[in-house]
Amino acid sequence: MLTITGEVRKVLDDQYKNKQDQEVKQAILVIEPPHGRQNYEVFLSARQVQSGAKDAWSKLIGKQASVPVSLFVNHEYRFYKFNAVGNGMPTSSTRSA
Repeated sequence: MLTITGEVRKVLDDQYKNKQDQEVKQAILVIEPPHGRQNYEVFLSARQVQSGAKDAWSKLIGKQASVPVSLFVNHEYRFYKFNAVGNGMPTSSTRSA
């Protein structure tokens, strides 16, 4: 497990329709690290969004926070993705921006 820490820049909706034509709500956190310009995208699952993680992150826009993540890597397609683990809630606010 990794931890990503930085300033919360955006919380984006990421939804799709499943085979039963039901909308599945997910979210993407955009976190800017303290050093550098390369933002991280952290994906919140439907279960995490449903439990209130998206709302908690929306309140932290412009502030420093941390989130534990798992890293998914696909070497064949040169693809990687950070997924929030556990309940997807911020683990700490380190300092104000």
